[in-house]
Amino acid sequence: MPVKNQKMALPVFDPKTRVNKSPHIVILGAGASKASFPNGDRNEIPIPLMNDLIEKIGLTDLLKSAKIKSFDKNFEEIYDELCKLPHQTKVLDAIKEKIYRYFTQMDLPEELTIYDKLILSLREKDLIATFNWDPLLLLAYKRNYLAFEKTGYLICFPTLAFLHGNVGVGICSNDRVAGYSEALCSKCARPLEPVELLYPITNKNYDSDSFIKSEWANLRNYLQGAYFITIFGYSAPKADVAAKEIMRTIWDKNRTKTLAEIEIIDVKPNEELYKSWKEFIVRSHYMIHSEFDESHLAKFPRRTCEVLANRTLQLIPSEENAIPKDLTLEEFHKWLIPLLDEEREYSKTGKGFRLLPYDKMIKQ
Repeated sequence: MPVKNQKMALPVFDPKTRVNKSPHIVILGAGASKASFPNGDRNEIPIPLMNDLIEKIGLTDLLKSAKIKSFDKNFEEIYDELCKLPHQTKVLDAIKEKIYRYFTQMDLPEELTIYDKLILSLREKDLIATFNWDPLLLLAYKRNYLAFEKTGYLICFPTLAFLHGNVGVGICSNDRVAGYSEALCSKCARPLEPVELLYPITNKNYDSDSFIKSEWANLRNYLQGAYFITIFGYSAPKADVAAKEIMRTIWDKNRTKTLAEIEIIDVKPNEELYKSWKEFIVRSHYMIHSEFDESHLAKFPRRTCEVLANRTLQLIPSEENAIPKDLTLEEFHKWLIPLLDEEREYSKTGKGFRLLPYDKMIKQ
């Protein structure tokens, strides 16, 4: 289970080997799952956004029963309003149950997805922090891990952090153990319990729940030394002041943020996106893409921090090694092997990365 805490070192780039040990952080919002599964999951269950979640999950009647009159807001804002009303415990519990039931039925399509690409475009030093409740990222993690384990070609995956909980994660509160939702506690062998998903956003306390607290601790640790941040489909709603303020406070303490890059993947207008994230951006160190395939993750998989450091610190631009289109999952795994072999060689001998497309390397 990819839930772990570790202390991050300061960014480290070795110009001799062109290896950058600094972390790349990817922050996911609901827009990332929507972009990754535009036609829904394996069974065509739609991926809801916060502005259409009430309709897709079927919460209208429950909210009307609680005398909620306006539905033209973000769901989190409406839920926050509901939490402030007296005597609504039954309604709140019913909403939680419907949301949990809706997301737990989701499954991955068989074909290669953006989440498969995302996970395998990062290395052990990196972090994916998600605000999403759906289990699709975790399912992609699991199937890729098992696929490589089956072949005997073991690789290390990025850490995952579930900042608002996730239906694919379970916990044992007594033993402070987290794992896959269907698993048993590794200490007491009891079934793991669901994690909390819903919080009133105007009074959100990420330290009130031990699991959520540990997930935010992971993000804080990585932010202190991050060299590259990709924000994928996350709008940082104004009402969720706590989340954005936590990230900004830690980011301001990052000693190398003046060299780092902010990458935004979103379909919103560029001006709106820049305005949302300008507090995190240093000078012109940012880029905006409307699709994942335009991102550094897709163009320079597993080498994003190396390419950035090589270009900005060494003034040596790197050629793209973009993920080919229309691959199957198995074909994508095979395509990654030269990159993985290079990483394995580095760990054994210290031989550096080439930062060139591998078809050209073979010809040299």
